[in-house]
Amino acid sequence: MMREPDDIRTVAVLGCGLIGFSWAVVFSRHGRTVNLYNRPSPSLGTAKDRVRASLGLLRREGVIDERCARESLARVRTFDDLAAAVAGADYVQEALPEDLELKQRVFAQVAELTPGEVVIGSSCSGLMRADIVRLVGRHPERCLVAHPTNPPHLLPFMEVAGDEASEEAKVATVRFMEAVGQRPVRCKEVYGHVLNRLQLALLQQALHLVREGICSVEAVEAALTDGLGPRWALTGPYGVEELNSGDLGEGLRKYKAYMLAGFRDLGAVEGYDEEFVQRAVEGFRPLMEGRDHDDYLAWRDRLLVRARALKEGPPAPRQEPSPP
Repeated sequence: MMREPDDIRTVAVLGCGLIGFSWAVVFSRHGRTVNLYNRPSPSLGTAKDRVRASLGLLRREGVIDERCARESLARVRTFDDLAAAVAGADYVQEALPEDLELKQRVFAQVAELTPGEVVIGSSCSGLMRADIVRLVGRHPERCLVAHPTNPPHLLPFMEVAGDEASEEAKVATVRFMEAVGQRPVRCKEVYGHVLNRLQLALLQQALHLVREGICSVEAVEAALTDGLGPRWALTGPYGVEELNSGDLGEGLRKYKAYMLAGFRDLGAVEGYDEEFVQRAVEGFRPLMEGRDHDDYLAWRDRLLVRARALKEGPPAPRQEPSPP
């Protein structure tokens, strides 16, 4: 039997890159001990500093208080030994690079090192579960895809998939992720999952519009940040059609020809050269308003926290995590 959310007290996070350290923030701020694993590297050495900085942002923005930030950081431990990291773990979240051989090897090792009721979730964005678990010998049915939005400590949407994973593992993962503040949805396994397929469809058109000289990089960015983006923060494409007409049914019927026949050839981008890359970079650079990459990231994260707080309303009174 898979473990109940309250029984999951220690989480092993494998990988401490952009996704891994962010997962550590998610789990630690919701009362779980986090064993953060990575091979010996400078990235591992700075992992707790990055966790501290992210908790500091949440504290400054009023999402958590000083005590929660301090206690959350204390719950994060770093490891460069895989066996030690997963020892005693009640749930494992893999967040390693998108390297199939690496994930196959690690999943097989972790499956041998953990009890069969411990779910092993992958943060993979394009690889398929069946390929990742090919070398798993012990209870492969508890291995699944638990794909987050980047960064998961600020954006709660995530996807639980894996057509051959057990129903019990999927249900347990959804319940656990809900308990730590995530917003999981279940879907059939498909390349790129739900969020990336929507995102890449939009990116495909963004590349086409600029490459064909229809508009500038600045125009594409403005269409999203000053147009579609704010609207989509409140309602998705089906909601847009609901509000563009008397109701959703009327909208889908009324605009069927417009949406299908009118945009039959949107222009697919099969590839692009270095000249286009440089043109895109030069077109985007002024929009960063003098910020470097790290400053731009910090600015984005700060406003994400505020936008999420505005959307969700006042936080509920803080509850102390139950003792292990």
